Amino acid sequence: MAMENLDNNVDMQNIREQVDEAMKGKDEKAISEALARMAEGIQQNILKEAKQETRSMLNLEMNDRNVLNKRGSNTLTTEERKYYDKVIEKRGFTDLDVTLPKTVFDRVFEDLEQNHPLLSEITFQNTTAVTEWIIRTTDCEAAWWGKLTDSIKKELSHGFGKVKTDMYKLSAFMPVSKAMLDLGPEWLDKYVRTVLSESIAIALEGAIVAGTGKDQPIGVIKDLKGAVVEGVYPDKKASVLTDLTPETLGKNIMAPLTKGGKRAVPSVLILVNPVDYWEKIFAATTFLTQQGTYVFGVMPIPAKIVQSIAVPKGKLIAGMGKDYFMGVGSGQKIEYSDEYKFLEDERTYLAKQYATGEPKDNESFLVFDITNLNTEAPKAKSK
Repeated sequence: MAMENLDNNVDMQNIREQVDEAMKGKDEKAISEALARMAEGIQQNILKEAKQETRSMLNLEMNDRNVLNKRGSNTLTTEERKYYDKVIEKRGFTDLDVTLPKTVFDRVFEDLEQNHPLLSEITFQNTTAVTEWIIRTTDCEAAWWGKLTDSIKKELSHGFGKVKTDMYKLSAFMPVSKAMLDLGPEWLDKYVRTVLSESIAIALEGAIVAGTGKDQPIGVIKDLKGAVVEGVYPDKKASVLTDLTPETLGKNIMAPLTKGGKRAVPSVLILVNPVDYWEKIFAATTFLTQQGTYVFGVMPIPAKIVQSIAVPKGKLIAGMGKDYFMGVGSGQKIEYSDEYKFLEDERTYLAKQYATGEPKDNESFLVFDITNLNTEAPKAKSK
C-alpha cells in the first residue's frame, strides 16, 4: 500500500535538501541533527493525524482494522503486531526477544518505488531476505556512509553469489516519544516505515547519482575508468549539450547508448536538478497547442525526466535505469543510542541500512553540461 504523502504537513523538500547538504559535508553532528529534525517532523504529523482520527472515530473502535487501513495505516500481520506490542510494552526498541519483521521492510521498499521516481526506475533490489540468512546485523536505516568490518563484508559476500557485494552501511537516528508509543501498533508501524522510507530514499538517491565509491556506492556521474584516488572515483567529463532538438538528442544521447548498435534503446531516463528543470528543461519541453492549451514534458525521444536534488546544478544525466544495480539489505534490530537525546521525553534509536550499487559499465550513463542550453522549444518544420 502506498504511504501517505506528508509533504502537505511537513516541508519535506526543504528537509531533504538539508539532509542532502549535511551528507555532502560529511559532518556527523549536522547529519544526525538534520535526520532527527526530519523524524521529529514526521512524528508530530502522525501525532496530529492520530488526534484528528480520534475525533472522527468517536463511534468506532480505534482498533478497527478496515477503517485504519483506509486512512493510511496497514493491517498488521500477526508477527508485526507481536513486535510492536513488545515495543510498546518495553517502552522502546531495546531488550526485545523479537526482531523487526521482514515484511515491514518489504512495505518500505514498496513505498520507495511508488513515491520516488528515480528509485522506481533503476534496478533496485531488496536483498533483506538474502542477508537475513547470512547474519543478524544490529540495526537498519540511513544517514552517512561508512565501512563495514571485514568480517561482515566476508559474510555478506557469501549471500550474493556473483553480485559484487562490497556492502556499505548507512546510519541514522529515529527519536520516539512516549506519546508515539502510546498511540498503538498501527500508528507506530506507520511512523517507523515513514522515517525509514524518507531517510533511505534521500541517502540512496544521493549515492546513485554521485556516490564516490569510497565507503559508499558508485554514482552514475562517476568515471569507472578514471584514476581512483584514495578510493574516490573522479567525475566524468561532461559533454556540452546545446539544445533538445531531435538531431542533437538522437546523435548525442540515443546513438551512444546503443553501444555501437549492439542493443536497442527503447527509452531513456533523464536526470536533472530541480532548478535546471524549471529554468531550462521546462521551457524547452513545453508547447502551446492549436487548442490554446499548454502541454509539457514533450521530448522528441522516448524519455522520462526525473528531478533530483542529488544532480549537480548545470548537469544532465542520461541512461537506462536498468543499467544501474542497487542492492539493499536491512538488519532486524533498532537499537538505543545514548549519545543523542534531543528531548527529555524522547529516546533516540539508531538504525542502519546496508547497500551496494554501481553502473553496469562506464558507458551506461552519459553526463552533459547544460549551462548554456537553448531553452527555446523546437519549432515544427514547414512542409
